[in-house]
Amino acid sequence: MEKPSFPPECNRREFFRWAAGGLGVLQGEIPGNGPEILDTHLHLWSSGWGARFLGFRREPSPPWLRGAPERLRHNFGLQEYREAVRGFSVRALYMEVDVAEKDLDLEMASVRRVSEGSGGQVLGAVLGGRPDAPGFAEWVRRCREWQGTKGVRRVLHSGTTPRGLCVEPAFVEGVRQLGRAGLTFDVCIRPGELGDAVRLAKACPDTVLVLDHCGNGDAKAFQKKPVDQPAHTASEWQRGIEQLARCRNVVCKISGVIESLPKGWAAEDLAPVVNHCLDAFGPDRVVFGTNWPVCLVGGTARAWIHALGEIVASRPEAVRKKLWSGNARQIYRMS
Repeated sequence: MEKPSFPPECNRREFFRWAAGGLGVLQGEIPGNGPEILDTHLHLWSSGWGARFLGFRREPSPPWLRGAPERLRHNFGLQEYREAVRGFSVRALYMEVDVAEKDLDLEMASVRRVSEGSGGQVLGAVLGGRPDAPGFAEWVRRCREWQGTKGVRRVLHSGTTPRGLCVEPAFVEGVRQLGRAGLTFDVCIRPGELGDAVRLAKACPDTVLVLDHCGNGDAKAFQKKPVDQPAHTASEWQRGIEQLARCRNVVCKISGVIESLPKGWAAEDLAPVVNHCLDAFGPDRVVFGTNWPVCLVGGTARAWIHALGEIVASRPEAVRKKLWSGNARQIYRMS
């Protein structure tokens, strides 16, 4: 992917006009006759090409990007996102990108500037945070100074995150603080550790937990002859989802499904994961996310939207509206 084109000597106001224009409300019909889409999982990152326009010496770049698939080692800004979802009516919520701990403040400042310059099209952010860190309470206080802060996430499924971290006492207390502050906590965890997510949910009943990517369910587990070995069995993952769904403070994000499949997938390959989550959590505790641009390892955001529209087409229109945007507006308190 080439770097986005903008005047090399543009001033800051021109840069914000360029950046904000990348996520305009795009007019088009949504699959399944649904309403406007509210994408609760938009990632943005760069290798520093826009740093001087944002007023920082550099922009935060996630450390894991160096070892990521080549498809992801590019600049992904709002202009690219606009092209990715062209033809649909989309607003979005920025999702943190697992930057280094030293860059958490820089990520918040960068996203805040882009959001506030977007004319209300980037509705807020789930920021990176470390609930188990000694200074987490102060971090939460600073996050709340920006009304665009909707929640916090600490990635739990990376190779550098030890198993069981989210049930450690300090981590649990940090997640409880989020609930007291009126913020959510996004749970992105390995499918084999959904039991830990259940324990976290029960220990933090006053905090809304949003389970990212259908609990990282591997759609290959439901194929008769998968090309690669699935990360789990179908029954193991199903049990974990059902146990989490019994926790009324947990919401499931319908996202991250196409990433588990090789090229050539169809909606019917995704349906077992999607439908199990929709049925387990019910119509009021599910939200939609593209996981763009990470989704590109499995397919385009447009292909994912179309496939999901096909999967839910037989469900009542009111239920589809809640999935595409209605629930997210309430859960993340977005106007």
